[in-house]
Amino acid sequence: MNTKIILVLVVAITAALGIQPASAGAIHSFVITEVSSTSLTVTYDGSPLTVTFHGSESWTFLLPAGFLSNDVGGLVQWTEPENSNLANLVNFGLEDTRDGTVDSDHSILNQFPIVVDGTTVEVGTDGGVPVFATFHDNAEGSERARDTGSTIGLLFFALTAVFGASRFRSRQSI
Repeated sequence: MNTKIILVLVVAITAALGIQPASAGAIHSFVITEVSSTSLTVTYDGSPLTVTFHGSESWTFLLPAGFLSNDVGGLVQWTEPENSNLANLVNFGLEDTRDGTVDSDHSILNQFPIVVDGTTVEVGTDGGVPVFATFHDNAEGSERARDTGSTIGLLFFALTAVFGASRFRSRQSI
């Protein structure tokens, strides 16, 4: 009798474990990462998508075959980490060419959703299953102008002034 109960429990637990991952994995996701003003990666469910560079801060990527964008035209804006007045504009709605577009450092369009960099939002469906997208702007450091030339020049000027002032004082005391 105990063997039958144990056997039934083992079968029930095995069935429950087999069903749980199927229901938990029923979402799709884009992860878009801007590496620099000329480099962007896009993955869909962890697989890389083809990205085409079109000029500074502008790319297209191929949308998956079953993807349908949300009713808002498929446009989502993620704010730039270094300037909240600019956004990374992503269009998930070009179904005629099956292309998505990304424009970085774009002026904010108030009629479309605006979210903070790194936020995950629902952007459409694929076979009736929700599709989410997350944008990571890692280009902030590469987009800032490096200003080592004027910094070194200012340091040299300050050291010259300090050295000159100390020599001037030493001559006055003689």
